[in-house]
Amino acid sequence: MKNVVVRNVNASLNQSVMLKINMIRKAKQSDLKSVGKLMLQEFSKPPFKEKSSIKNILKSLNFYLKNSEIYVSEIEKKIAGVIVFNIELWWEGKVIIIQDLAVKEKFQKQNIGKNLMGFIEDYAKSEKGKRIYFGTSRKSPSVKFYQKLGYKINKDRINMSKKLK
Repeated sequence: MKNVVVRNVNASLNQSVMLKINMIRKAKQSDLKSVGKLMLQEFSKPPFKEKSSIKNILKSLNFYLKNSEIYVSEIEKKIAGVIVFNIELWWEGKVIIIQDLAVKEKFQKQNIGKNLMGFIEDYAKSEKGKRIYFGTSRKSPSVKFYQKLGYKINKDRINMSKKLK
């Protein structure tokens, strides 16, 4: 899938009209540093409080750029948000696994996350995907956001992990 352009028009009370263009496009190698800074900044805040370094984030982004999909949302040529995902083949068919979704704080509450989720849903449908999966913190305010978009908390599953030595 190529670029998707979503237009948001905000009319000000003065006679002028401001047009913001939110373009979603495939990330390039040259975007990774900006994307990494965005992710480091947003995921270090509560409730996630992730402890990482830009070096580790860039390492993971380079991996995802080669092996999965990374798309960025731009407003006025600045990266406002990012979605990282991969497609897996499960018994039910193709499923989309969202690894990360982040929106820069100054662009939050401007439909960037909603547009990225709409993009991933359209992408999944174009790939004949059957389902979209992702995890987030139970304490995250984004849970309500996802529920408004029709996502449900899976009561039958929990995410588990074990770090191997």
